[in-house]
Amino acid sequence: MIFKHAKAMFLIGVAMPAVASAGTAANAAEAAEAVVPSAEAETSEIIVTGEKQQTTLQRAPLAITAIGADTLAQSNITQLIDMNGFVPGLIVANSGSFVRVVSIRGIGYEASDNLSAQPGTSFHIDGVYIVSPYTLQQDFLDLKRVEVLRGPQGTVFGQSATGGIINAITTPPDPSSFGVSTQLELGNYDLVRGTATLNVPLTDTLAVRGTVQRYYHKGFARQTSLDPNYGRYGLDDADRISAKLSLLWTPSDRFSAQLTAQYFNADEHGAAQKNVDDPDPDPRRISQDYPNRYKLDFFLTYADLQYDMSFATIKSLTSYQTMRNHNQIDVDRLDYATLGYYDVQPYWNNNVDAFSQELNLTSNGNGPFTYILGAYFLYQKLGQDILEYRGTDTSPTYELTLPLTWANVPYNLDYALNSRQKRYTYAGFAQANYSFTDRLRATVGLRYTHDDFRSSNTTQFDLFGPTVHAGTSEDALSGKAEIDFDLTPRNMVYASISRGYKPGGVSNNSTPLLVPLTYESEHVWSYEIGSKNRFADNRVTLNAAAFFYDYRNLQYQMEDPVPYQGGVANVPKTRIWGAEAEAVIEVTNSLRFNGNITYLDGELVGDYITLDPSRARAATLAAAELGFGPFDPYTIGLRAEQTRNTNGNKPPKLPKWQGAVGATHTLNIGSLGTLTSHAELIYRGKFQYRIFNDGARDVVPSYTQVNANFAFAPRDTNWTIGLTLTNIFDKASIASRYSNPFGSFTTSDMYIPPRQVIASVKYDF
Repeated sequence: MIFKHAKAMFLIGVAMPAVASAGTAANAAEAAEAVVPSAEAETSEIIVTGEKQQTTLQRAPLAITAIGADTLAQSNITQLIDMNGFVPGLIVANSGSFVRVVSIRGIGYEASDNLSAQPGTSFHIDGVYIVSPYTLQQDFLDLKRVEVLRGPQGTVFGQSATGGIINAITTPPDPSSFGVSTQLELGNYDLVRGTATLNVPLTDTLAVRGTVQRYYHKGFARQTSLDPNYGRYGLDDADRISAKLSLLWTPSDRFSAQLTAQYFNADEHGAAQKNVDDPDPDPRRISQDYPNRYKLDFFLTYADLQYDMSFATIKSLTSYQTMRNHNQIDVDRLDYATLGYYDVQPYWNNNVDAFSQELNLTSNGNGPFTYILGAYFLYQKLGQDILEYRGTDTSPTYELTLPLTWANVPYNLDYALNSRQKRYTYAGFAQANYSFTDRLRATVGLRYTHDDFRSSNTTQFDLFGPTVHAGTSEDALSGKAEIDFDLTPRNMVYASISRGYKPGGVSNNSTPLLVPLTYESEHVWSYEIGSKNRFADNRVTLNAAAFFYDYRNLQYQMEDPVPYQGGVANVPKTRIWGAEAEAVIEVTNSLRFNGNITYLDGELVGDYITLDPSRARAATLAAAELGFGPFDPYTIGLRAEQTRNTNGNKPPKLPKWQGAVGATHTLNIGSLGTLTSHAELIYRGKFQYRIFNDGARDVVPSYTQVNANFAFAPRDTNWTIGLTLTNIFDKASIASRYSNPFGSFTTSDMYIPPRQVIASVKYDF
């Protein structure tokens, strides 16, 4: 019943603060200046939102990176996965064909195959938590900057931020000026990307801003074993539409209301996942004979209402989001000629609807005591439907008639799941900062969260047993304590202790032997020291941090001795430690160097017995060769013998070294204009992809990538002509690896994009 009224709740959340602000006097000029500050690129200090309070990058006593719009464009960062190498400790990888796994300092999303599991690094748009990890495939659109906060952010951002948060901050409407921006990009693989933005002041106090983007390119890889009627069937292709519309109303210098709607659609062949046993050595040729498909529809709308009460500003942030995702997957990742059987999923469908409401009160003024208080509610409605067929016949059919009974079960139906889930989250938080002197400050924060989760899972259409209903309910505290000290006006050191929390949930199983029906919440205690510095008359910026994590109940995907009874379990104890640094050096007014480097290490601590899905699958095949079926006691016993102790294993997604270095040069070509050249080298070390550390199969190798960008701005015009080259040496490096815990339990590699050459023309008015 709650979700039936979610849209009404959204409208109520929008309307209440607006009614309270009625009658305030108009002051358009001041309001415009307050809501739309000048771009940070034009100032020596980068303004960041950080922990929901504006500050400068160098004054924020935490590990935070801000990537501005110019840098995003310069390095061809168009979506999350393109950020690899640009942020210390950040790894963005594919998990399967449709899930993006984001890991910061080794804390990410090891249970991404379970619908109820939450990611450990949360993604936000203008402070709105984006619920579904399936939506992280969307393109960036009309961004002002992207902020990445590293370490647990459990106080002001709450659950599912144990590793950190990524906040994509869009450009708001500007009531003070009319503006038009258009850009056309053309590249190899028939790449076409067109972007248009229009900003229109409707009155002195009302403005609207809209952006639309169309993005297309052919697949970087090719699926080679399909029927010839499919032609060249490209994978890792793009066929996308993005749109955003925002309305800003500033009737006075005290009140502002911004209403935004955003839409993203992708209709593609999907990700190229090359089976490690593929007989074709070409990494861009995929020997699969069932056509992969990927579709995503995502809609987000939110209202940001703020009222300045002099002593403090009250803010209401109300959001509604919906996601529909369809996938058609060649599960065995090979062809019939190689395997002698087929394993396919005609559909793996996911859907998410969510409503959130946050109210917070932030202190104003420059006194020694500042604070933020808030309350938060989140409702999620989740659904997942999976249908899988498996057999050895050469001309299979994939038919299903409902209601399903033993009389009409398809001969090749291997697995079916219908899961429906709801999650209710309530939270209250407070964080305060006190300046003891002009140089010494301290911050203390605390958040209380109550999480209720309910799930119903139907497998095989209830042929083998009834629908399983389960749930969890838990209360959690998270928070932080921090102290920082100015060694000089340009050099600051800080130390912090923080605790992050990620809720538990329900596995999609019913009668397991080892895997629990429900799994526990994650908790991370973080201990961090850091320093923010500027030297040489502000020409050198150097920020560094070192940290130690005490990580409890790491959630991951575990197999069970009984087939189809795998689910999410918890590794009791993990330790992660590391250090990182970022630097910018302004050699001259026309030459700048920048770079970052990260060192990471860790281990799973203590005896813990688990079952690797891949080894369990191998045991099932060995038993089959002896004539035993998957549910025979011999097979179950043989699978149980494959358990392993993870004590001393490396945590996943934890490269020992990673980093990047770049150089930017600006050349004034007299009356012709200005040429800006940029080159960068990115390095990511090897890492273990799963907790099992199962030999070379679990090791993702290191890679190095070189990119370049050139932008020419003719003098006294509004035009910019650009050329971007990514992966200049056309390396087929492995970006990530995925071992499917279901179906054929295959292991596949996903590669970084090949060399891309993209020319662009941009006009700003």
